[in-house]
Amino acid sequence: MIKTVTEIGYLPDVALVTVNNIPNTPQNLASILDEIAARHVTVDMICHTAPYKDKVNLSFTVPQENLAEVISATLAFKALSPEISTDVNGNNTKVILSGAGMRSTYGVAAELFRLLADANISIKLVTTAETEISCLIDIKDIEKVKSLLKETEQ
Repeated sequence: MIKTVTEIGYLPDVALVTVNNIPNTPQNLASILDEIAARHVTVDMICHTAPYKDKVNLSFTVPQENLAEVISATLAFKALSPEISTDVNGNNTKVILSGAGMRSTYGVAAELFRLLADANISIKLVTTAETEISCLIDIKDIEKVKSLLKETEQ
C-alpha cells in the first residue's frame, strides 16, 4: 500500500462546483456558502485559490443529487459581482486515503500522484488533512483507480 495508508474509501456520485472571479472578501465567501446551506445542501471538499488581482476562485463538492439546488443558487452569486461565473461538473468519485502515519511521513501525496499520473488519471480537486488525502476523479476512472490502489497493497 502507499506509504502509511491504512484505509481507502470511495464516495460516488459527487459533483464539483467552481465559483470563479469572486472579489476577495470574507463576506463574499460566506455569502456563497450561506446560499448553498439555505438550500440544505452539504458541502464537502472545499478549495480556495490564492488571491490574484484581488479575486479568488472557490471550488467545493456536493452530492450529485443536489446539483439542481446548487445551480439555482448560482444566480445569487452574480449579485455579489457581475464578473462571477460558475462551472459545474458532475459524475465524479471522491477517493479517500487515510492513515495515522501520514502525519509524520513525507512523500505520501507524491507517491499517490505519481501512481495516478503514470496511469493518465486526472485529478480534479485535492484536499488534505493531517491523516487524509482526498482526490476527486472522473467516475469513468474509478475501476482503474481501484485496481491501481489494490495492486499497491500486494
